[in-house]
Amino acid sequence: MPEPTSYHVAKFGWVKIVLAVYVVVFVLMLYGPFIVMVILSFQGEDGGPTFPMQGTSLFWYERLFNPSGTARDIGEYVGDFGNAGLRSLVLALLVMCISTVLATMAAQAMRARFLFAGPIFYLYLVGIMIPGVTVGLGHALFWQGIGIDKHWLGTTLPVHILWTFPFCFIVMLTVFNRFDRSTEEAAMCLGANSWRTFWHITLPIMKPGIMASALFGFTLSFDEFARTVLVSGSQNTLPLDVLGATTIRITPRIFAVGVIITLISFAVIGIFGYLMTASRYRPRFTGQEEHQT
Repeated sequence: MPEPTSYHVAKFGWVKIVLAVYVVVFVLMLYGPFIVMVILSFQGEDGGPTFPMQGTSLFWYERLFNPSGTARDIGEYVGDFGNAGLRSLVLALLVMCISTVLATMAAQAMRARFLFAGPIFYLYLVGIMIPGVTVGLGHALFWQGIGIDKHWLGTTLPVHILWTFPFCFIVMLTVFNRFDRSTEEAAMCLGANSWRTFWHITLPIMKPGIMASALFGFTLSFDEFARTVLVSGSQNTLPLDVLGATTIRITPRIFAVGVIITLISFAVIGIFGYLMTASRYRPRFTGQEEHQT
């Protein structure tokens, strides 16, 4: 293979420069606001939401869990971000589990041909097609019509499941479409029934897809606003409290909330990434150990 000449280097060198500049600009646009938010969240007690910094401290992080009791509360949104974050976390975990189980069951059923499979498939995707505000308003009127008070968990949970289920379903359906049926057929030929085949053969192979589906369910529910605002009742979730804080007076306290939310998201992604990697390589190690024994 001939070596590149100086002409080729000069001709295509500008392409590498343009791509490098594009990557740098893209990274700065993506992570630059987060870096600024992190820096401003460590403002001193007299600092504001802009530069220059007025000292550095953890004052605004402390105020996340102790919002009242100081003169700084005058003109500032007093929200309990700690309890609001806990509500969002509990809600997201429940939505993640329910949506993933339902999506796995629905995708497994879609592997077989049956009557009205096409209409049912599109019915599963209704939650994506309908605007979030419309869904929230419809559910709010429904709960009000049957005399049930709106609650951050009881009336919000079905709305979030309706929103996250289609995404989880699409992920599971994509994974099932690439699934090799011969492994299941081999297990059944050896005498395993449908349940044992699913539990011992299908489910272990599908673990990466199930975890990806669960990650979708958690992240979509954790920061959902449009489908929550009309059905959550008097107790806010974290996105609602964040919006309330931005409509009255912006302080570095809201930046501290953003930093914590981002760190939680990164932690969840890291945990799921580790579990997916472990589930991918564990069968290989297990097979080697069994072969050695």
